[in-house]
Amino acid sequence: MTNPFRLATDSYGAVRPSYPREAVETIVEGAEASTLTIADVGAGTGKLTAALLSRGVKVTAIEPAPAMRDQMRQLLGEEANLKIVNAYGEATGLADSSVDRAVFAQSWHWMDAEAASAEMHRIVRPGGKLMIVWNQRDVTIPWVHRLTRIMRSGDVHRPDRPPTPGGGFAPMRLTQVAWEDVMTPEQVLTLGTTRSSYIRSSGEGRARMQANLRWYLYEYLGYAPGEEVAIPYTTLVWRAEREDA
Repeated sequence: MTNPFRLATDSYGAVRPSYPREAVETIVEGAEASTLTIADVGAGTGKLTAALLSRGVKVTAIEPAPAMRDQMRQLLGEEANLKIVNAYGEATGLADSSVDRAVFAQSWHWMDAEAASAEMHRIVRPGGKLMIVWNQRDVTIPWVHRLTRIMRSGDVHRPDRPPTPGGGFAPMRLTQVAWEDVMTPEQVLTLGTTRSSYIRSSGEGRARMQANLRWYLYEYLGYAPGEEVAIPYTTLVWRAEREDA
């Protein structure tokens, strides 16, 4: 599958949401954070990487898109606990049993599940974990559901449908975190330009989506320019322990 985010602009890192503290705590729970080495697979611009580094975790950020890696370097600068790797989730190039956890944050859908699972089983130490994390707007709220449809934000990942990686890992367990991301209408408009559906679209399709968003935010919902918009999110943190045959 071709990843459209190889074409991502600087706005991607500026407006995409980060991850709530409770979700990050779920990722590191069960160990002293400073003792952990975590592979952030499909790290993008480093949103999760930054949160893990702030907890003292050693992070190997795996990202194949040059534009994303460049933004990550701009965001994070020189970090002693950070290694950035140009690779794919199905073939990381990391040593066997070299990480305690492997996390896919907003990236599992780009993977060949069977190949990526086999690679994670290879690089995750015995007793380690595979984690799949989704940040998504809370579409159980009607106005948020309509906003998400206008932005053509893609699949909504249901909590009753766990991801299905290949063999080598126990059944996945879920932690859900409800939170809000506060933005201006202008930032929401920019957020719309970071969606894969927008990046793939024609010039006409992009203009139509932005026009619909402007109408919805300023006219239908009645927000003024620069006013705060609190957007409800739910973060799903799926985790599974590595198993040996």
